[in-house]
Amino acid sequence: MAKESFSSQSLIPIQEVRKGVIILKNGSLRSVLEVSGINLDLKSPEEQTSIIEGWRQVLNHLEFSLETVIHSTKININPYLNFLETQTAKETNELLKIQGEDYYNFLSTLVSENAIMKKRFFVIIPYDPVIMKSQGFLGQVKDTLKGIINLKRESFSNIILLTNEEFGSFYQQLMIRQASVVAALSRLGLTVTPLSTKEIIELFFNLYNPSVIEKEQLSLEEIE
Repeated sequence: MAKESFSSQSLIPIQEVRKGVIILKNGSLRSVLEVSGINLDLKSPEEQTSIIEGWRQVLNHLEFSLETVIHSTKININPYLNFLETQTAKETNELLKIQGEDYYNFLSTLVSENAIMKKRFFVIIPYDPVIMKSQGFLGQVKDTLKGIINLKRESFSNIILLTNEEFGSFYQQLMIRQASVVAALSRLGLTVTPLSTKEIIELFFNLYNPSVIEKEQLSLEEIE
């Protein structure tokens, strides 16, 4: 019996991204919030206790689950190094030229010995009119890429297409949830930004292309 072949795209649970919302193939919706981080080590013990207690209250008052994700990406600073080298070569002041060369050599050594990383923090808000069996949306995506979970082709092949009326209704419910989470996190002193359609697509481009150090500029029109 011939083996059934299918593309890796069939394992991706995303159907489309519309109005800053991810629509999954099973009809569920996801909103992605980017949240600023807090360095607790720089806070006093009283402030640390207040922040942790505030986060506990946020979780206790929610009537739905949240997923928190930390995404680390490698930053390519070669363009900055090239710029620094060019500017140093043009410098006429001998002292500034020497300082520029020392700084360039320092950065070059640092980059060659250490990966320069950037961390981003996300909160995923779900709305599941149809229950999706998974250990977490982004976790499911990353596990799919690594090939460490057993997925059947049927898992994402049966696509549920939402009508405009259904999407509008589900979208409204998701936005109510999003507003409550944004307000709660803002009270903790965090900056919360819902990702747009283009930003979500760029995020998943980076997730599915971890070896690409420099993020490509995607020519994508915002879907309103």
